[in-house]
Formats: sequence, C-alpha cells, structure tokens
Amino acid sequence: MKKNFVKRLLSTIAIMVAICALATVSASACTTIYVGGNMTDEGTPFVARTEDYGADMNKLWFISEAGHFHKGDRYLGCPEYGEFEWTFTHDSYRFTYFTNDVFNGTCPECGQKDPTHWSYTEFGTNEKGVSVSATETIYGGKEVTEVDPFVEEKKDGIVGIEETDIPTILLAEAGSAREGVELLAHIYDEYGACAASGLFICDQNEVWYIENCSGHQYVAIRLNNDIVFLEPNLAIIGLVDLDDENIIASKGLIETAKAAKTYVGDEKENTIDFRASYANLGTAESPRVGAPRMVDGLKFLNEKYDYTQDDLFADNTKFTISNVKDGKIVPFYTNITPDRKLSKDDVFSFYQLSSVGKPSNQEIEIFQLFKNRPVETGTVGWVGVGNMANNVFVPYYPMLLEDIYKGYQVSTDVASFSTEKPDTFCNVGTSYVKDADGNWQRVSGYKAYPQNWRDSYYFTFEGLNGYIMNAEQLTGSPVTAADKQYVRDQLNDLQKKFNEEFAAMDPKDTTKAGKDMAERAHKLGLELIDYLLSHKNPFVDVKGSDYFYDAVQWAVAQGVTSGTDATHFSPKAPCTRAQAVTFLWRAAGSPEPKDSTNPFTDVKAGSYYEKAVLWAVENGITNGTSDTTFSPDAKCNRAQIVTFMWRAAKSPEDAPACAFGDVSAEAYYAKAVNWAVDKKVTSGTGADAFSPNADCTRAQIAAFLYRGSNG
Repeated sequence: MKKNFVKRLLSTIAIMVAICALATVSASACTTIYVGGNMTDEGTPFVARTEDYGADMNKLWFISEAGHFHKGDRYLGCPEYGEFEWTFTHDSYRFTYFTNDVFNGTCPECGQKDPTHWSYTEFGTNEKGVSVSATETIYGGKEVTEVDPFVEEKKDGIVGIEETDIPTILLAEAGSAREGVELLAHIYDEYGACAASGLFICDQNEVWYIENCSGHQYVAIRLNNDIVFLEPNLAIIGLVDLDDENIIASKGLIETAKAAKTYVGDEKENTIDFRASYANLGTAESPRVGAPRMVDGLKFLNEKYDYTQDDLFADNTKFTISNVKDGKIVPFYTNITPDRKLSKDDVFSFYQLSSVGKPSNQEIEIFQLFKNRPVETGTVGWVGVGNMANNVFVPYYPMLLEDIYKGYQVSTDVASFSTEKPDTFCNVGTSYVKDADGNWQRVSGYKAYPQNWRDSYYFTFEGLNGYIMNAEQLTGSPVTAADKQYVRDQLNDLQKKFNEEFAAMDPKDTTKAGKDMAERAHKLGLELIDYLLSHKNPFVDVKGSDYFYDAVQWAVAQGVTSGTDATHFSPKAPCTRAQAVTFLWRAAGSPEPKDSTNPFTDVKAGSYYEKAVLWAVENGITNGTSDTTFSPDAKCNRAQIVTFMWRAAKSPEDAPACAFGDVSAEAYYAKAVNWAVDKKVTSGTGADAFSPNADCTRAQIAAFLYRGSNG
C-alpha cells in the first residue's frame, strides 16, 4: 500500500501552497478472504481482496493489449518507490488491470507530469488465465528487517519490487500461476522487495499465496480446496514444513530468522513458524491481529467464534495456515471451519461487514476459478468499485473482454477540501492547513466532489456510501434505518439479477453484458443518491439521536402522518384518540370502510378521522367510549394504543404474560400489553411498570407503529 502518501502530500502542499484533500482512512486496510472449492456450494474456489487506500480517490480499469511491452523493453516503475527496473523477456501478454487515476496528467504517487508508468496496478487477468491480486500490506518484525532490510533505495540500478509493479510484471510475463510464483521468487532473490506483503497468483488449476516480511525472504504456498482463511494486513502463514512440494521458499529463510534471533521451528525437521519468526506481532497491549476485521470475519464465518483480539493474540493458530500435524506434513489447513457451505453471496456479504466495507475501499476483483472449463472461461472476475458497504459485483470473463464500461474509465479531478461546506455534492474529510505559526495541522472539513463525479462509477458508489455514513454531519440528520434498508434491498435485487443473467449468458457476450450490467449498477447508484437527497429530515424538532427519529421518518414517508407544520413534528405533543386511530388506519393502507353508517355523534362527517374511525369499528379495533361517542379529542393513553394495535393484528393470544405490577391479568388491555412486549413494540416504562394510563405523545405512537410494522 502507499506508505509514503502522507509525506508526499505534505511536500506537494508546501510546493503548491494550497490545501489538498487527504484520505481519511489509513492505507493499510486491504482485506483478503480465500475459500477453497470444497468449502463452497458451487465447488469453486474464491480468491478475494479489496484494495484500500483512501476515500474519494478515483480508480480506473483498463485492458493492456498484447505486445504493449515488447521483448527487450525496459520497464521503469514509479520513482516514489525507487523506480523498479525490469527488461521484458517476451512481448507482453494481454491483460486487464486497475490503476490510479492520473489526475490532470500528474501521477498521484510521485507527482511526475505525463508519467510513462502506471500508477498502482492492483488486480488483473492475462490471456493465459493467470490472475494476480497484489498486494495486502503486512508488517515484518524489527529484528528480521534489520538483518534482511527492505530494498527501498536504488543502488547500481537495483531496487526492490513494490506493490505498484508486481501485477504489471507478472501479468505481462507469466504463462501460468506457477510461472508467476517462480518469477516473483526470482525477483525477490535478485532484486528484493520494497515492502512486506501478502498476495495471490492463480489460474484455474493452481492458487498460490505468497508472504514476505523482509527484503529477500518469502514463503509461497500452493493452496488446496479444503481451506478457508482471512488476511487483514497481517502475516498468516504459521508453522510450515519446507519439505512440502507445495511450498516455494527462499533459501535463507531459517538462517535469516536465526540471525535475527526470532526463529521459531525445528531446524532438523526443516520447519518454521513464519508468522512467529518474521512478522510484527504487536504486544499484549497493542496486538497486531487484524482487529476488528479478523474478529468480525471469523464471527461471520462461524457464529460460534466469539473471539476477542486478546484471544487471537494469545493463540495465533485460530487463524494461521499450517501443513504440520503430529510432526507430519499434511495438506494446508487452518482451524477456521465455516458453519455452512459458502456461496458467492457469502463472499460478497463479507465485504459488506462494517469493518471491511468502508470509505477506504477503492476496488475489488473476486476471482472465481473453474478447473474443468476451457481456459477462456476458467476464470470469472466479480468486480466492485468504490466503497463496498452498499454496492454490487459485476461479473465478467476477463479473457474474453474486448472493451470496458466507460464509467470505469472516467478521469476526474481530485475531491477539493474546504473547511466551509460547499453548495455542491460533497463528503466529509480532513486535510492539512497551516496554522498562524506556519505549522501544518490536520483539520476537519468537507470534500467537494469533482464536477463530473456522476460520470464516474467509483465516485458514484463512494458518494452513495459516504452520504449514508455522514449524512448527519452533512445535513444535520442521519439516513433512516428504513432508507438504509431500501438502498440495500435495491442493490441486493440488482445483484440477484446479475447472478441469474450471468449464469444464463453466452460467454462470448461478456463485453456487451458486462457493460450493460455496469451501466445499470451505475445508474442505480445515482438514483439511490438522488433518492436519499430527497428524503432529508424536514423537522427541526426531530434529531438523529432521538429514539423516535427513524419512526418519524418512516411515518412521514409512509403517509401515516405529517408534521404539525412544514418544519415541526411536535414529538412531545399529546396524541388524541382521533389522531391515534387515523395513524393506525393509514399504516394499514387507508382501506375504505365497508359501512358508511356512523354511530358516533362526536365524529363529524367529512372530518379527517371519519373513515379511520368507521374502519376501526367495523374491524373490532375500538367500540368508542360509549355506544354513541368516540371521544376523538380525548388523549390516547398507552393501554389504548397497544390495544388498538393488538386488535388490528387480529388479537393473537400466544404471547407470554408480562410481570408488570400495574397491569392486572383481568384488564382489557392485558393481552395487548403481552403482545406488544413480545413483538418489541414497547418494553414498558420501567422494570415493573407499563404505565397504562399515561398519555401517549405523537413520537411514542409513531415509534409503536414503526416497531409494529417491523415485527
């Protein structure tokens, strides 16, 4: 990941004497999941990783045509990372790749104008079926990096390979996953690495996972179909026997750890615990175990895994990979056992976890591998771009792609920072400004989206999720739970359609179908943003922190009630019987009463509540306060509203009895109270009190109806 970004940004600010936007989330937040084929309902492995860098930083997707690099051409990487050099051994293969947007012709990494290098390639698949997902930032221990330091500065034309170079070199050169692993191992041996990382190289026949925590030492393991693991920015290769034919490791792996006095293993048996020997493990006070993502991810895979970060620090074998049991070499395994066969939707949902799907997501390509298909259809890439908390994955056959949806390739300016809220669409963020003494200080403010942000697939989903996350800071009111669910439901429905359409599609149509799906997803993202912007809270007396906030927004959206004027809901105002029964009637869809005969002298013909009262009477919801009166202006109490709701629900009697001291078992409302508590409509006013005769406010009745609608 881009570890020098903050340093470079401050330098750029000093040169330009301007305020520049800064990502609000650390770069070290990529998250990996691998699911072996035997652990999935389709029998296919899934290789998945997000690239996480920072919010509101555009990412683009392209195809590098065959021969883009010629045999003998010299490749020069980004100068910010030492400008890695490579001479191509043959004309390059055709491959897909993601890269940073080169803002206004300037590399966002090194600041070079009209750069000849690509800026941070991340994922891709080449014409031979080789896919690369690189890299996941991990961390080496101080002791080993002192013995085997990273090669960060060029000397005699040699500098270590960095994340930005790995996909480009491997996809251009490698004809198989194994060739890719051997090539990367050669580069680590001869050139070294610029940083510690974990990465995948795979094809339909083999999946390899590689970790390095120092300049030249590494372990590559060939994964099987009976293993699941998570990798949230930490080394996860544990105790391994290096004599396994499914391992490719550096020759000095054990010797280097011994020199650093960190070696854990059995030298006679040629085993090493790579994580224990090479990784930065953190401390008991600050454990490096990938929390909260590892904790949340393990719980997602198996509900019984109630681990804390302390549990994981105390026992790394809860998440590490090994091939040793009882002193013998066995197939690679972890102690992670999902509580179900995992589907593609499970893999998608993993990236919606709150600790995983977030503003720092730039893009993800999930590789689904089919061993028994022709090579051209042996890899499916499920592509997501932007914040994945609310998003969709668009499927492609990458080797058959002839063109890519234009929204993935729209170049934009950067999101501009200001301490004043702009009039245009924006998100919240932070940046650095000079204080009165000339010192750079990090301040909070707003990031105005570039003028053409709606044309960008990335900015659309970054904007959608940014608004959902920060609406209260932007508008004074959060997005309601109902609107959040609406967004999720719309995207889930579209994902289901994509899954079905892709399964029925002729692979040769992947370009046309992929562009169509991406355009539909892009359009829906924009529609959802517009929907949320039109659903702002109009009431100055209803705050996002109020317990009734979601209920009021739901009631207004459903036409159950409006405010007492354009900007007030009057949540503390008492609710009358007329209002209460009208709210209930509207919540039921405002059905027309079958009988227009009005028995009540105090219910005026044509009043706003007349039909509601008639409907309530004919459905046994209320009989009035006497044979001829309804008492519409009388205040509605807690006993009455739960009784109205209970009767509207057909008076169920299966709820357990409550132990409220002020609710007699003989009371007309006793069964209604039991039902209301069971359905979580209300929990009473105290441990032993329901307060049946207490008047209900407008906010309380809105909350009761909202909870009842979700029960």
